[in-house]
Amino acid sequence: MLKNTRRIGTFSSTTMQLDFKLVTAPEIEEAVRIEEEGFPPDEAGSLETFRFRQSQAPDLFLGAYTSTSSLTESDSSTSSPSSDQPNLQLIGYVCSTLSLSKTITHASMSTHISHGRSICIHSVCVDKKYRRQGIALRLLKEYISRLQNNSNLYDRILLIAHEELIPLYENAGFTLVGKSEVTHGPRPWFEMRLDLKDEQ
Repeated sequence: MLKNTRRIGTFSSTTMQLDFKLVTAPEIEEAVRIEEEGFPPDEAGSLETFRFRQSQAPDLFLGAYTSTSSLTESDSSTSSPSSDQPNLQLIGYVCSTLSLSKTITHASMSTHISHGRSICIHSVCVDKKYRRQGIALRLLKEYISRLQNNSNLYDRILLIAHEELIPLYENAGFTLVGKSEVTHGPRPWFEMRLDLKDEQ
C-alpha cells in the first residue's frame, strides 16, 4: 500500500514545489474535474468510477499537490483547496485497482480484487494549467517508489497508453508489452508493464 506521507520536491525547470499524499474522498470531485479536462468524453472516468476506486483502493490513489499560496488569483477563484489540508491544491493524480491477472483486461478496468498482485493503473492526469512541467513523470516516479517499498504485497504494475505517451512511461521505468486487446474509445491502446519483483 502507499503510505499517506507527504514528500516535497522541487523541479529544476520551475520553482513550484510539489507535495504528494493520498487523495481523500472529499477530493474526488476535483480529481474528476481534472480527468474530464484531460481526456475525451469516451475515455474519461466518471464520478461514480472514481468514488469506487478511492473507496475500494484508497492506498493506490496518489495525488500531487501545490500550495494554494502559489496559485494566481484567477486560479484560486476556480479551485477549492483540499479539505484536510487547506493550504494544498490537488493538481494531478495516479489511481489504480488490484487484479489477479498478469495483463490488463476489460474486467480489471472496472473491478478491484483486494488480494490481487497486479496493480492496474487506470489514470495518470495533471491539471491542464500545470502540464509540460515534468509533473506527470515526477508523480509516476513517486508512485512507483512507494510501491517498490511494498513489493511484498505486489508483483507488477500494469497500464495501457496511447502510442504518443509510451516514451513518458518508458522514462518512468515501464516496458512496452504490445498492443492491448482492451478497447476504450476509438484509438488503440498499448500495454506497458513494470515488474516489482522477478517473475518466478
